[in-house]
Amino acid sequence: MRSPRRAAACVILPAMPPSPSAPALDYAAPPSARRRWMRRLRRGWPVGLLLIVAGLGIAYGPGVWRRWQVLRLQAACLTAEMPTDRPVLEADPVAAQSLVAAWPGEYQLDRWGQAVRADPRWAALAGALGVPPWPYVAPGSTLATLFCHERHTPDGRRRVVVVEGWVNVTVIDPAAWPVGDGPRVVWRELALGQSAANDPVRDATRGLQGPLPHHSAGVPDPADPARFTAPFVWNGVPGTWEYRLGNDDRVMMRLLDPAGFIVRANAAKARAATQPAP
Repeated sequence: MRSPRRAAACVILPAMPPSPSAPALDYAAPPSARRRWMRRLRRGWPVGLLLIVAGLGIAYGPGVWRRWQVLRLQAACLTAEMPTDRPVLEADPVAAQSLVAAWPGEYQLDRWGQAVRADPRWAALAGALGVPPWPYVAPGSTLATLFCHERHTPDGRRRVVVVEGWVNVTVIDPAAWPVGDGPRVVWRELALGQSAANDPVRDATRGLQGPLPHHSAGVPDPADPARFTAPFVWNGVPGTWEYRLGNDDRVMMRLLDPAGFIVRANAAKARAATQPAP
């Protein structure tokens, strides 16, 4: 028989339920309004930046794009080089037809049957700037681009100088990026002195039979940034035009070596007089 004492020692007491955990003590102060705003800003800045960029693009994008296009066209004209292996204006009917056939996208025949090369770089810039056609050019006709390149005034200002035909001059003050105005046309007239240059040529070659005229592209003078020259043939007599940009943005034109041109014209007349009549 077990002893009461030993039996009592074997009594298993029921497990005590766990005591509920004590509530956590929160001693931190609630975040301030500034911290809450900064937290929201950190979370939402990519969306905000995207909205800002999109708004600026809508407001200024078209204008920036147009200006970039104009500057690209301007740069093409500042560095343009005309072909030197063929004329830009050819009046001889056979030679004119040959030029159009050889370069159909580059030359066109005008209403007199002359082959005319209008440079596409100048045509694009003139269109972008709204430069009107010359008033005395027939609708649908165009003038040959004799020269299109960068020149500088004697005091160092940069200009785009364009000569169409051989006496029609446009001078443009180029724009700078990203500040400044323009490009803007600062002078658009017939070349100064063009009558004094053309009259001796017409007088000296009067009576000669031959194509009128034949003009080659103008060539910048590497030693004089204000000057360029253009060779020509008038009624079979060769000569050279000289052009010079002035500080007033006007271009002066003259015939180089007029005495020599007259000598060549008289020699051509003498040869023509000795040839039998056809």
